Amino acid sequence: MKKPIILFFAFLISTSILGQNIIIKDINIIPMTSNIVIENKSVLIQNGKIKEIGAFKKLPQNKDTKIINGKGKYLMPGLADMHVHLPEENKIEHLLLSNIAAGVTQIRIMNSSIPQTDLREILNNKQLISPKIHYSHLIRRSESYSASQADSLMVEIKNNGISFVKLLSLSDEETFDNLTKSANQYNVTLCGHYPVYQLEGKSVMVDMEKVLNSNFKSIEHLAGYIWLEDEEQIDKAIQLTKEFEIYNCPTLDWDIMSGNLQYPDDYKNRITYQFLPESITKDWESSYLASIEEAGGNEKVMESKNKKLPSFELKRKLLKRLYENDCLLLIGGDAGYDFQADGFNVYEEMMNWKNAGIDNYTILKSATVTPSKFFGEEHLWGTVEIGKNAELIILTKNPLEDIQNITTVETTIIGNEFHLNKELINQL
Repeated sequence: MKKPIILFFAFLISTSILGQNIIIKDINIIPMTSNIVIENKSVLIQNGKIKEIGAFKKLPQNKDTKIINGKGKYLMPGLADMHVHLPEENKIEHLLLSNIAAGVTQIRIMNSSIPQTDLREILNNKQLISPKIHYSHLIRRSESYSASQADSLMVEIKNNGISFVKLLSLSDEETFDNLTKSANQYNVTLCGHYPVYQLEGKSVMVDMEKVLNSNFKSIEHLAGYIWLEDEEQIDKAIQLTKEFEIYNCPTLDWDIMSGNLQYPDDYKNRITYQFLPESITKDWESSYLASIEEAGGNEKVMESKNKKLPSFELKRKLLKRLYENDCLLLIGGDAGYDFQADGFNVYEEMMNWKNAGIDNYTILKSATVTPSKFFGEEHLWGTVEIGKNAELIILTKNPLEDIQNITTVETTIIGNEFHLNKELINQL
């Protein structure tokens, strides 16, 4: 009974104003075109697009125009989560709703338990509250590709409208060479885990300069960089990362939760712990305690945590160095553990970046403008500008002043649909 109830309430608390002009009146705009706030302007939305921005009295309106009062609030682009794992089919509707409740309007699928072309067909036949989904084709270690097979794969991907190819794991270096050559030839985005393969029982890392020079578009988890042996190699890798415009999606929160780095009690300070309904956090508590016992109890977990902390600190330093060198960065929530939640884990990752020394504007840009550029869709979304899609969030506080204010998302707007976040959260 739970799922139909969630969807019923989601319908009730989402307002669709099809064919009607909408004006968000007298709101402070964070356009994300630069590190500024445009104060006390009004935004006209028409047919799901931002039609005009200006003084309220100068915007065209009639008796049917819907007016949303934005006085004292902030408007900015919706967020993008660039590292999402899709669960089994019966949990996907919850994942989509959770993202909208967090103000996430774009998601990049980096793993899935079911074929994504099948899933897309299923979801297209349902009328669900959903962010835009960027589907991927997954490459696994069990798959080898000759040159002709790689060409055929890229043609199939383009014909199926798949957004990109995600490398999960690699069979051999020849497969990597064939995939990158074909991806470049057919203009298909190839990205994912850093390419490593097994040879005679040992892990072999594809040369970093080769990877960065291959148009491998984004690297997950800062893999590759963390394995470099000296400062000269790291400096060279960062230089090439900037030169070839390679994106990085660090997913620091995955390290934190997979390594129990907030054990024993710091996890209670997490945004997700304090933000989401008690029914969810109680389930997490039970599951978390069971996992600690399974890992060998307090002493073993603390021992493991202390071993993993140096590696995590190195990742934070590498993120800071990429940032200081103006490299392209993407926010990825990579939710999946207890005390992580789809959509809301974007907030957690933002806090991790803040702790690494990243400024608020860059953090926000990495969840809005930069993802739109990754997909070559910066003309459609990622900023608040005339002509862009109305994929927007209304906040009660300014996240440019304090990144923690990203948690004050009040309304998520997709086209002509307005979703009240607090009410959606109550139904999760």
